[in-house]
Amino acid sequence: MLSVEKTMLFLLSKVEQMGAQQFVEIYQQRGYTSTYIRNALSRLKKEGYIASPSRSWYQVTAAGLAYIMAINSKPARYQEQWDQTWDVVMLEVPESERKKRDLFRSALLQLGYGPLYNSVYISPWNYRNEVAAQIRKLELEGKVSILQGQFLEGSITPLKAQSIWQLDKIHTLYQEKSDWLQQEFAPLMHEALEAGQPLQLFRLYLQMGEELSGMFMTDPYLPDELLPDDWSGKRVLQQMKEHAATLARAIPEDSFYTPFIR
Repeated sequence: MLSVEKTMLFLLSKVEQMGAQQFVEIYQQRGYTSTYIRNALSRLKKEGYIASPSRSWYQVTAAGLAYIMAINSKPARYQEQWDQTWDVVMLEVPESERKKRDLFRSALLQLGYGPLYNSVYISPWNYRNEVAAQIRKLELEGKVSILQGQFLEGSITPLKAQSIWQLDKIHTLYQEKSDWLQQEFAPLMHEALEAGQPLQLFRLYLQMGEELSGMFMTDPYLPDELLPDDWSGKRVLQQMKEHAATLARAIPEDSFYTPFIR
């Protein structure tokens, strides 16, 4: 799922339902076209994350809410104590179902699993319920196994974790986000806070939401024992969340946008 689709899903989870035109009006302010937004809604509906109770109106489904909760809960892993156990997902999906296999692998990666071997994925955190939901959704029963345990041989060291999850690339991405915050976003946010215009504040809130969503889906949020000593993810992530919270607080209570941020 793209980060913009996730923020759309998040907005929809805050209200009973929304019309396609409402999405278009909000996201056109962010530079997205009507066609892009309507196609994104169609993809979310096709994937079962939203439903359409009437023409051009949408509401989030139970699967959509579960997805949001799973992805948005990932950063909290940084505060958890790891019990040294691993979740292992093994799959054997035939080539005739390659599309399902690719979708399942993509879901595993977004949850934070890393590829240990071909068709074997591991995570230090428990996402078994979320994985089971994906198995049911994609009708892969009997083709996926989920195990939990510890490594007796070939344990995962920080160096090995860096390779499995490509932590060097994620570290670079966080550094880029830090530069972007200081050089681009912070000045725009300062201007918006000074002006106090709800739409301008909400646009920046959405922009930060998309940036956060992208990191939520990219970062596996590994325990400290597996992270490099110079890992900047926690610090940068906290800064991004604080910026979003500042923008949310600045939007007046009686604004049209308030239900989407409270």
